[in-house]
This record gives sequence, structure tokens and C-alpha cells, in this order.
Amino acid sequence: MGLIAEFRMASEQLPLVDVAEGVSEATVEFESVQGRPSGAPTFIVRIVGADADAIEAAFADADSVTDYSLLVADGATRRYRCRPTGDPPTDVELLADNGSIPDRVLATPNGWEERRWFADREEFDQFRTFCRANDYGLRLDRLVETDEGPDGRVSSPFGNGDRSRPREMTDAQREALVTAHEMGYFDTPRTATMADIADELGVASASLSERLRRAQTHLVAEFRRTTSIKPRTD
Repeated sequence: MGLIAEFRMASEQLPLVDVAEGVSEATVEFESVQGRPSGAPTFIVRIVGADADAIEAAFADADSVTDYSLLVADGATRRYRCRPTGDPPTDVELLADNGSIPDRVLATPNGWEERRWFADREEFDQFRTFCRANDYGLRLDRLVETDEGPDGRVSSPFGNGDRSRPREMTDAQREALVTAHEMGYFDTPRTATMADIADELGVASASLSERLRRAQTHLVAEFRRTTSIKPRTD
């Protein structure tokens, strides 16, 4: 029996809140958090609905993140890489012991809006303790249970999922991942380029790159969910 929580975390200390305040009309979404052997992690952030000058100005004025750079621009969508400033949160080891999986995280001018999977109530309470230790105001909007049936499918008020592959992986993402593997994109050395796979699927290279990234993120999340490996905290 698992849990899905939808909640808001209110704090000016949260990374990217000041960026979201600078482009309040836009959507600022975390796409991934990349751990590093030492130092702060790297954020990959997707911003939609603001012009380039406004986004650049918001990053330049922000105190919560540094070393920002544009990765790709595709119409109204721009993706950036950046790193948080300051010290790690208090009691970060609580997160290291917590196997919950973030499904969606939005930065807003008031904090973060998040949807997260928890294995059980104890895991959720542990996460809430971490928020309190850091003075993150946690406002729970929805907390629902999920049921796993005998066929291995997960059902919840948010819809059904097939646990034979990572949650939320779309057919397009799965097709991109399988095609890339079959064509040798993951071989060493590679026997196919991103452009080769994009041509095979009939999509733009930028679209393929996003599908592969999301598919790999889901695979890693599912691997972490089903193993005892903990994230680094140093």
C-alpha cells in the first residue's frame, strides 16, 4: 500500500523561488536533479511562458542558484542548468533514508508545488519531519493510497499504471529508449547518433533528446525505488 501526496512547500529559502518570482507568469519546473561526487547538485530546469530576456534577468538577480546556463531553446520552452547556493538543508540524512520519488516539482513565487510517491505513511512522516526541521511550511492538498492488484498494476485516484515498466513512462518515451538501444546509441563506441535515431522515428532531435532523458529518469527512479541504494549526501 503506497501513498501519493500533492502538497505545497512555502519558504523563501527553497531554490528557484526567486527565479519564479522574476518570471511569475511562467511555469518553472524541475526536470532532474543530478548528484555530484562533492558539492551542490545540478538542477535541470524547464521554463515555459516567458521571454529569454526576462528569464536571464531572473537568473541574474537570483540568490538561490548560481552557474546557470541555457541548454536548449525550443519555441516557448527553454531549459537551463544551474546549481543551488548556500549550505545543504538541515537533517539532509532524513532524505537519504527516504525512498520517496518526486513525480513533479514546480517552483513558484511562494515556494514549491510537488507531487511525490511514498512507500508508506512512515516514509511520508519522515519527509514531513525533514520539512519541519528546515522551516518549510508544508501544506498538504491531497494524500491518497494506491493499491497494487494481483496483476501487478497500481490503481489510484490519479489513474492506473503498469509496474512492468517505470511509472509515467509514455509510449513515445519507451519507443525512443528501445529504438536508441537497438540502433546502438548506448553502445561503446556508439554506432548511432541522436540525429540517426530522430530520423528513424521521424521527430526533431530536440524532441528525441527530451524523450530519452525522461525515459532514463524514470528507469533510475524505478531502480532506486526497488533497491536499497541511497542518494549521496556529501
